Amino acid sequence: MQPQLTRNQSLFPLQSTGIWTEVHPLIPRVDYWGVHFANADTGWAVGEGGAIIKTTNGGGKWIWYESGVENTLRTVAAVNNGQRVIAAGDGGMILISEDAGETWSQLSSPTIRNIWNMQIITEEIGWMVGEGGTALKTSDGGLTWIQQPMPYPTAPYWDLSFIDTFFGYICSNSGIILKTTNGGTSWQIQQAGDTRSLFTIYAFDTLWISAAGFAGKVVYTSNGGNNWINVSGVSAAEINKIKFINDTTGFMACSGFYQSTDRGISWFYRNDFTVSGTSPLTTNISFPTETTGYFTGGEMLLAKTKDEGEIWKRTIVNTDFINVYFKDEQNGFLNTNQLIYKTNNGGYTLDTLDTFPYNEIYDIHSMTFTDSSTGFIGTSSLSIYKTTNSGLSWYQINVSGTTDTIGTFYKIYFLTNSIGFAVANDGKIFKTSDKGENWFVKLSVPSLNTIFSGISSSDDSTIWVVGTNTYPFEIYKSTDIGENWFADTVDFMDMSDVYFKDSLNGWILSSNKLYRTIDGGENWFQDFQISASTWQFKPISSSHFIITGNVYESIDSGNTWTNITTEVGTGFSNLYSPYNYFCIPVGMTGLVMNYTDTTIVPVELLGFTGSASNLKVLLIWHTISEKNNYGFEVQRSANKIEWKEVGFISGKGNTAELQNYSYEDDNIETQIYFYRLKQLDYAGSFKYSEIIEVKISINNFELFQNYPNPANPITKIKYIVPIESLIELYLYDIKGERISTLLNEKQQPGIYTTEIDLRNLSSGVYFYTLKSSAGFSKTKKLLYIK
Repeated sequence: MQPQLTRNQSLFPLQSTGIWTEVHPLIPRVDYWGVHFANADTGWAVGEGGAIIKTTNGGGKWIWYESGVENTLRTVAAVNNGQRVIAAGDGGMILISEDAGETWSQLSSPTIRNIWNMQIITEEIGWMVGEGGTALKTSDGGLTWIQQPMPYPTAPYWDLSFIDTFFGYICSNSGIILKTTNGGTSWQIQQAGDTRSLFTIYAFDTLWISAAGFAGKVVYTSNGGNNWINVSGVSAAEINKIKFINDTTGFMACSGFYQSTDRGISWFYRNDFTVSGTSPLTTNISFPTETTGYFTGGEMLLAKTKDEGEIWKRTIVNTDFINVYFKDEQNGFLNTNQLIYKTNNGGYTLDTLDTFPYNEIYDIHSMTFTDSSTGFIGTSSLSIYKTTNSGLSWYQINVSGTTDTIGTFYKIYFLTNSIGFAVANDGKIFKTSDKGENWFVKLSVPSLNTIFSGISSSDDSTIWVVGTNTYPFEIYKSTDIGENWFADTVDFMDMSDVYFKDSLNGWILSSNKLYRTIDGGENWFQDFQISASTWQFKPISSSHFIITGNVYESIDSGNTWTNITTEVGTGFSNLYSPYNYFCIPVGMTGLVMNYTDTTIVPVELLGFTGSASNLKVLLIWHTISEKNNYGFEVQRSANKIEWKEVGFISGKGNTAELQNYSYEDDNIETQIYFYRLKQLDYAGSFKYSEIIEVKISINNFELFQNYPNPANPITKIKYIVPIESLIELYLYDIKGERISTLLNEKQQPGIYTTEIDLRNLSSGVYFYTLKSSAGFSKTKKLLYIK
C-alpha cells in the first residue's frame, strides 16, 4: 500500500496544469497494529493495507517501504540485531526482509488464517499465533514456519509469552490459557477466571503471569496458573497488549492505555493521547530498553517515551488539521483543535508551538493572519488570542457585547489589516476596527442553534455570512462594513461556506450542493456538478478554485467543476494560498500537501546540469528568453523530499537573448545530492525546473578545517573516508597531550561531519588528528575563543 502521494505527476493533463504533492506524513495514514524495536533508535511498525514503516532515529523520522501486499499486517519482529525482519498478518501472510526492513518478500505460510502476534525468542527459535488454531514455530531464524499440534485446533490463539525456548504461555477465547514447559511439545490447559476471552498475556517468570482481554477482563497468577486472581477497575472494551518493562511497571494497550506499578495487581488509566474527550485505539507496545518505549495505535498513532512511561509524546502528528496559514512556500502555521504547529520547510516537519496558552482554552477552531507577523486564534469560550511576532507570544484580546461564553469562534476574516469579523457557533457576528485589539457584537441571532461558519466580502463594504441550522433559511448581509445586518431568505439550508469573487459572482456550499449567484446575491441557482459532501470554498487564483471536503477543482472561474478526490488520494479539510497558483491543503490524520502550477511563469529554460569536483558542485543553466524574471532560487535535497535553499541568482527581468547562469555549492556533506531551480517572477509566482542528480566522487582520505573557526563553543569537523576503515579522531592541547577521543569506530566510504562541544575547555589553540586503519593521518589546528 502506498501513502497518499501524487508527487511529480499532473492530475489532469488536459485541464489542471499543476502538481499535488504530499509533504506530511509521507507514510500510510492507517491503523498500525504491530511494533518492534531492535534498539532504542531502530524499529518498525506495521499495519493496515500492508503498511511497513521504519525509523533509525528513535521515531524522529519514519520511512515507508513497499511490502508488496495489501493484507493488514499485525505483528513484526527482528532477528540478528535487526538485519532480518519478519512481519505477519491477515490471511496467513508472512513477509521477510534481509536488509533491515527495506525490501520484502513473501514466505510460504502453512495457514490462511489471520496471524496476530509473534515472539522471536532466540536467533533460531520463534513463535507466531493467530486465528483458527494457528500456532507456528520456526527453528531457523524465521526462514520457515511450521504449524504445531495444539489442544484446540480451531480455537483462536491471540497472544503468547515465552520466557525461554521451553517455558511459555498462549492465551485464547473462553478464558483459556495454554502452558508449555518443553518448548511446545505438550501443553497444559488452564482456566483463567471467567469465560471472557483473553487477548494478551505477559509472563514475568515461571510463576507470575498477567493476562487481559475482552470487556475489561484482567487477571494474574503468582503460582504458575494454579490460581488466577481477577483485577477490577479496568473498563476497556478490548485490551490488545500487555507489556512490562521491569518487575513492577507495565502498560496495557486498549482505548487509551492503562499503567500498573505493582506487577499487574492494579491498573490506572492514562489519558495522554486523549483528544477532545476521545481516547484513540492503542494496539501494541515495544520497550527496547527499560526507559525507552513505543506505542502504536489507530489513525497512525506512533508515540514514544524516554522516561519509563512517565511522559508519552507522539513521534508524528496524526490528529486532524482544521486551519492552515503560510506566509510563503516554506513558513507557516497549522492547527488541530488542541494544538498549533509551526513549520519552516513547507510542512515536512511540524513543531508544536509551545508559546500558546493551551491551558486557558478547551478548543481551537479558527486561525488567520493579516501578515507574516500578526495572527489570530479563535477558541472556545468566545475567546480570541493575538500574536504580533509570528507566534513567539500570544495575548488574549477584548471581546465585548456578550454576557455568555458558551460559543466558539468558527472563522475569523479580515477585510483590511484594521477591519475584521469573527463568526461564532452561537449565532453571533463580531467586528473589530482597530487591528483586532477589541471586538464587539454586531449581530446576535436569537436561535441558539444557529452556527455561523462562513464569511466573505463582495466589495469594500458588503459582507456575507452563512451558517447551519438557521430557520427560516437565511443568508446574512451587511452593506455598511458590518455595522448593520439584514437577512435574505433562501430555499436551501445547512450552509458551510460562502465566497464572492467580485460584486456579482458568488458561491455558497450547502451540504452536498453548490449554489451560485451572478447578480450579486439577488438570485441563487444550484450547480448540479457538485454532488458530494463539501466544506469550504477556496480560491488559488482569480479563476482557479478548490472546494474542500470532497475535493472539487475549477480552472475556469467556477463554470465547470471536476471531482479530483480520487486523484489527490484524500479529502481536504482546509487550504491556504499565499500567492497565485500555489497552495497548501491540509486534512485528516496529519495530512499536509502542496499544489504548484508548473506553467505560469514565462521563462524558457534551456538545460540544467551539474558536475562535481574537489567537494564542490557546479550548476549551469541557460534561458532562451525571460519575462518578468526576478531570479532563481537554488534548492538542494538529499532525498528529493526535503528541500533547502542554498543560494539565489538574480534574473535578467525581460530579455529575448540567451542568458547563461551558474552557481557553485561548496557545502557538501554527502555523496549524492539532488538539485532544482525555483524560478520566481516579480509578482511572486514561481515554477520548478527538472530535478538533477549529482554524485560526488571520493577517491582519497581527507580532513578539512573545522567550521566555524574560531569555535564558540560548537564546531564541526568534516572528513572523507574512501574505503571501509577504522577511523580515529583525537583532540590535543597545545602541548600535544591527548585530551579527548572524538571518534573510534569502523566507517563505510562516505563524507562525514562530526560536531564537537568545547565549552568545558579553556580558550586557546588545539589540534585535531584523523587516523585510519589504512594508514592515513592528518592534523589540523583549531582555535577556541569563549
